[in-house]
Amino acid sequence: MRKRTALVVGTSVALAVTAGIAPASAAGVTSAAGGKPVIRVIAKGLDNPRQLSYDDGHVYVAEAGRGGKKCVGAGEEGRTCVGLSSAVTKIYWDGGAWHHYRVVEGLPSGAAPDGGFATGVDGVSALDGCVWVVETYAPPEAGIPTGPPWNTLGKLLSVDHGTARIAADVTAVEQKYNPHKATVESNPYAVLALPDGRKIVADAAGNDLVVVDPSGKARPFTVFPDHDRHQAVPTSLALGPDGKLYVGELNGEAEKPTARVWKVDPRTGKILGWKSGFGSITGIAFNDDGDLYVSQLFASRVTKVSGGKRTNVQVPFPAGVAVDPYDGKVYVSAWSIADRDGTVLDGRKTPGGQVWKILGF
Repeated sequence: MRKRTALVVGTSVALAVTAGIAPASAAGVTSAAGGKPVIRVIAKGLDNPRQLSYDDGHVYVAEAGRGGKKCVGAGEEGRTCVGLSSAVTKIYWDGGAWHHYRVVEGLPSGAAPDGGFATGVDGVSALDGCVWVVETYAPPEAGIPTGPPWNTLGKLLSVDHGTARIAADVTAVEQKYNPHKATVESNPYAVLALPDGRKIVADAAGNDLVVVDPSGKARPFTVFPDHDRHQAVPTSLALGPDGKLYVGELNGEAEKPTARVWKVDPRTGKILGWKSGFGSITGIAFNDDGDLYVSQLFASRVTKVSGGKRTNVQVPFPAGVAVDPYDGKVYVSAWSIADRDGTVLDGRKTPGGQVWKILGF
């Protein structure tokens, strides 16, 4: 994986900067089915919104933050500014309107000098009111502080009453086992809480999954092979209605749809198969009918796969996807590479981070 700076290890946003990839046009909302889904912006002013999780009428979003004032690296393009600006936000409907507030904040974040292209809390999973998040990792040579709350880097965290507590050390698994047998790099990027109490974490830089049992013990679970001349780079997780685990990967480039959604046995970690033909994936979700939703960062679209048919909706730089199991409404984080004030792409200012609700998709 390429690195934007020492802090940004194996993240999709780092790849976007170093590769110089521009987004597809996302001015309108289109559907391959010929209709036009309805878009509702349900949250604005978010800082680099990433993974989403739906739980009992609430949408949780991981905000990677906007960095801070301490900057490391050389040159404007290579600098990362760090600070305690990462958070998890809860979005809910009340009184005829959408509202949101942060359930935890003040966690480590690294970003470009303007607050865009951040990394920090990238993954969130909520189940029965319990909230779990994962923080990216920074190696010692990055010059990042090591005391609390910086000691949350590379960890699985539990969130309760506004406090994030360390539940497991995910990066330690990479450092001890190096399951992919390539360079030792770690970037916990997505988490999924399972009904049996285990948590699955996708280590994007490690090219593997880590399983954390209810006691907090973490171990290697699944290693993804390289293909199409690229590493897999797992970025997203979902539990399908068939009870199987599904994993989206970043593999590939903007113009080459080589990324896969892997199917994995949730008990053994064995790879059972995959769907291919996607652009770089940053979010996946299912509805109760088994339809699969896949967000593709550089292609700026979300694809619905239903009975072999694929339908697209244009979303600017989408990341996490979640589906309401009761009414099938789809939620997606948009402008996921921007903080609340927006960032600059090709000399143009973008909107700030948002979460969209898509109806009729």
